[in-house]
Amino acid sequence: MPQIDIAATKAAAEDLSEGGDALDGAAGSVAVADLTGQLRGSSTAGVLADLQSTGRLRLSDAARELGTLAEGMTTLADNTGDATGER
Repeated sequence: MPQIDIAATKAAAEDLSEGGDALDGAAGSVAVADLTGQLRGSSTAGVLADLQSTGRLRLSDAARELGTLAEGMTTLADNTGDATGER
């Protein structure tokens, strides 16, 4: 039967959660469409706006996925602790 290291699992879950928060914060920093100079008003600027939207969406999705993984790991650690009497 596999052993679950409760403390290590909870610590890893916290790290994943923090990583997800960082990705979520980075999503707001994706701002390639606000370019100045020769690209402003060009057809390229429109394409970059689409890429910006896609970049933000992917970062937000990755942040949610890391959050979900962190929640699952925390639940695993908690359930293991309950089942074994450890905490």
